[in-house]
Amino acid sequence: MWTVIYLVNTILQLTVRDILQRPLFRKAETYASGEALNRIVRWVHIMEVAQVGHLLNGHELILCTGIGWHEDEELSVSFLRQLIDSGASGLCIELGTYAKKPFDKMIELAERERFPLIFFREEVRYIDITQDLHAHFIHQHHRMVSELESLSKQLNQLLLSGKGIFPLLKLLHETTGAQVAFFPLNAESQFVPQMPRAKAVSYYEKWICGEILASPEKNHNLAHRPILALDHLFADLLLEAKNELSEFQTLALDRCATAVAQEMMRTKYIEEKRRRKDDQRVAEWLGGKRTPKDIAGDILSIKPSAKLSSVVVCLFDPDALPDDLQEGESLLVQQNMVARAIFEDEGFYMLQTMLQEQTVFVLLDQQSQVKWKDRLMRAIGRLQKSERYQENSLFAGIFGIGVCANDLSGAKNSYESARESVAIQRDIGQVASPFFSDLHAYRIVSALKKTGMLPSLIEEYIAPLTRYDLKKNGQLLITLKTYLAFSGSKQDTARGLFIARQTLYHRLDKIAALLGDDFMKPDKRLAIELALHAYEYTHGIFA
Repeated sequence: MWTVIYLVNTILQLTVRDILQRPLFRKAETYASGEALNRIVRWVHIMEVAQVGHLLNGHELILCTGIGWHEDEELSVSFLRQLIDSGASGLCIELGTYAKKPFDKMIELAERERFPLIFFREEVRYIDITQDLHAHFIHQHHRMVSELESLSKQLNQLLLSGKGIFPLLKLLHETTGAQVAFFPLNAESQFVPQMPRAKAVSYYEKWICGEILASPEKNHNLAHRPILALDHLFADLLLEAKNELSEFQTLALDRCATAVAQEMMRTKYIEEKRRRKDDQRVAEWLGGKRTPKDIAGDILSIKPSAKLSSVVVCLFDPDALPDDLQEGESLLVQQNMVARAIFEDEGFYMLQTMLQEQTVFVLLDQQSQVKWKDRLMRAIGRLQKSERYQENSLFAGIFGIGVCANDLSGAKNSYESARESVAIQRDIGQVASPFFSDLHAYRIVSALKKTGMLPSLIEEYIAPLTRYDLKKNGQLLITLKTYLAFSGSKQDTARGLFIARQTLYHRLDKIAALLGDDFMKPDKRLAIELALHAYEYTHGIFA
């Protein structure tokens, strides 16, 4: 296998050192360190103009006669500086007609920047050099395509074997000869070849802290590919070589990253499908048929490190589920994969079930309720964003979040309060904060609705305003709502409604005439505010 690696790297990566071994360079005089000779060459180009910075793509071996600067040493140094800054791989100069001898300042700059200078003291045919090297590059490209095709076939065979991710990583290492590092989220890191424990831990910590990619000396020696599935990051794959990575190595990394993503997708799909079969236990827990002790045992058998402290239930009420049962099952499994990764990223361990065509997430907070509402809303926002291009959306409709309980025994109460939050929003429309604990007055109104008291409450306290608005579009309801929200501040109310103070005074006089001058007295005001909430509950939120 190592013989194959040597052949592949020799054919698919040409360095300045390799070029110096070719017949046309036998009499060349070289000023270069060992590091400079390892520079990769991807093209050869004849260039005589003095201003070259904008004409290069990088990795070119430049051939010139010095006609652009003749005996001007400063101009020659400027020319060399442009080549270095543009990422060229080396400079060949024919000494004689135009450039008489190597300039000391050019050699000093080249040595300082580890840039190879090659001098021909005898006349050479640059056309022969370009033909020779271009033929090699073309052959190199065809060989690279062939080797990549062979790699793709081997990766596919490993995927079909179902042996997991490690064989894919091993094949990448054997093909490229470079160090492979694999960092899955919430799982053990893998290295091929294996690193000593202390070195592996240090390497991972540097990656997490961003020190590896930020290191200038690793810019060309290291490549990174995120492992994405269903638009979500599941892992990071790194390839690091002793010298600059070749095009073949980076393309091999791309193909391996795709194969790893497919394998992770397959594995997680199978795991999620297995979890779906266990949903009945979660449903029984929420129905009070399984004890918290039973559920704790189930959770710890799957995730021993789970913190069994606070629990909250999030319930999604989709607008419509797929008609096809198999399609619906597949969609649920895929979305649960994404949801699990997102919730875990925000500090929640997720259990899932379907009850009454509603998706139910039981979430165990692994961060001791630190800013749990912010983290949960951020996770839901990411979840909704992940399916924005899908035909069937499970998380785009109304959702409710129950009370947060301090132990597993509170899951049933959290589920019931999440259902109540959804029921309230069905009446009034989606709210900005769907937490049951934030619905306040709407919870009271919901209870009153069940007793049939809402119509009489609205009629008794705000019916004159509703009839006036309907007849004359007087906007008295929204004025009263805003006035009460600002605790009777006329200045803030006028500013909030974007109306003149005189207009507000006129409306308040009309409200007082219809409801009575005592509408701001504490007891009556409380009843009026409750009636306003009842009206919104019945007719939808008005603004």
